[in-house]
Amino acid sequence: MSRCIGVRREDKSAWERRVPVTPRVIEELWREHKIRTIVQPSSIRAFPDDEFLAAGAVVQDDLSTCPVVFAIKEIPPDLLHPGQVYVYFSHVIKGQPHNMPMLQRILDLGCTLIDYEKVVDQEGRRLIFFGWHAGVAGMLETLWALGKRLEWEGVATPLTRLRHAYEYHDLAEAKEDVRRASEAIKADGLPAEILPGQGLSIPSLCA
Repeated sequence: MSRCIGVRREDKSAWERRVPVTPRVIEELWREHKIRTIVQPSSIRAFPDDEFLAAGAVVQDDLSTCPVVFAIKEIPPDLLHPGQVYVYFSHVIKGQPHNMPMLQRILDLGCTLIDYEKVVDQEGRRLIFFGWHAGVAGMLETLWALGKRLEWEGVATPLTRLRHAYEYHDLAEAKEDVRRASEAIKADGLPAEILPGQGLSIPSLCA
């Protein structure tokens, strides 16, 4: 199966639900280019295994027959195979020490690494990067962290109702929680000690 790509199961973080290739793209790859896809099974991925099967992918653990393997985050050195091409965020371009063993293993095995961060246009601008949804996730994490920090300071706010971004099933559920927090703040206000010019200072919150 030389004309195929592999899609790795993400396991660096227990909450990682992203996938580099969606079922719709898998259908297009086969229909337009006759390229098959092998997808490692995952119980946490945003798209369940059944959707990949329905799109025509093979779902199995073994990706050793795939010339090219796509992932999101770093691949552990002991899971790399000789001669394969790997495409993912490797976090090595700044010489990050914790990923040097992985990079050395790639070199030793004669593999090719294509880092999303180095896919750029003629002016050096990145073409693959975190987009709108990453910004939304960052906003949720910021509001969650603020709520927790205030709670630690002994200040109760509606922000404590929010959860980590990865704990929401979808964007609609997250937006509903933010809306409820907003409505509570509109109705009841915020504690006086966190209002401008009052008790808690910005340096205190960021300490």
